[in-house]
Amino acid sequence: MIIWLASYPKSGNTWVRYFLKSYFNSPDKKLTLKQEINDNFYSTSFPNIFLLKDMKINYLNFPNIIKNWITMQDFINLNNKTNFLKTHNAMCTINNYPFTNKNNTLGAIYIVRDPRDIVVSYADHNQISHREIVENMISSQHGEYPKDKSKNFYLSITGSWSDHYNSWKKYKGRKIIIIKYEDLVLKTHETFSKIIEYLNDTNETIFDEKKIKFSIEQTNFQNLRKLEEKEGFAEQGKGVFFFRKGKIGSWKQELNKDLVKIIEQKFRKEMLELKYI
Repeated sequence: MIIWLASYPKSGNTWVRYFLKSYFNSPDKKLTLKQEINDNFYSTSFPNIFLLKDMKINYLNFPNIIKNWITMQDFINLNNKTNFLKTHNAMCTINNYPFTNKNNTLGAIYIVRDPRDIVVSYADHNQISHREIVENMISSQHGEYPKDKSKNFYLSITGSWSDHYNSWKKYKGRKIIIIKYEDLVLKTHETFSKIIEYLNDTNETIFDEKKIKFSIEQTNFQNLRKLEEKEGFAEQGKGVFFFRKGKIGSWKQELNKDLVKIIEQKFRKEMLELKYI
């Protein structure tokens, strides 16, 4: 069964995944940014190009990916394990094809972040303008392309930032937990403990206070940045580093006021709900 690690891009999904990698692995195992099959915690993206090719899905036509969402998840779950899958896809149904179902999904951890900070981080990641990122974030038709830009096709549909957040918040198929990126920064121990408590309820993950503290320390921003400098990182975009600053509120110094106004107007309801404004 699948536990989704879901978020809009550049919202803290990677931080949560590496915390879980540290938590599930033995304390004597050296943390690396490389995905290793023999890790006790292994997370891959969904959908991904390797799975699409293995299942001989014509991914150049996005409707073919949509039609096979459930088929791909059925295949993944043949291993009879808990499968942690990262996704930036909205929890949506398109042409009567749902993104997932109760037969495949056990739960989800959804990470949400202030959209103003996402703009700054996402623009650096893709090396495009803040304005272009804002235009993408307010579009319900927006989707995600694979890292290999030579393959010009949608990998997932995100929709607007508010579409994405609401789609996961309103999902009733399974119990999900919503985590704010800002709480990961400001209430680190409390928030990561909340994640392990959720996994304890969902798939009987053992709650271990010592492991939580160790994993928080092992995966703090400075350590992850050092690892990226040393090893590189497969998820690095066009920016210099994937782990850029790890701060909240950078938009106040870096984002143009007219773009701030657009974001706050377009997403006012959700930002009020999340106490971003």
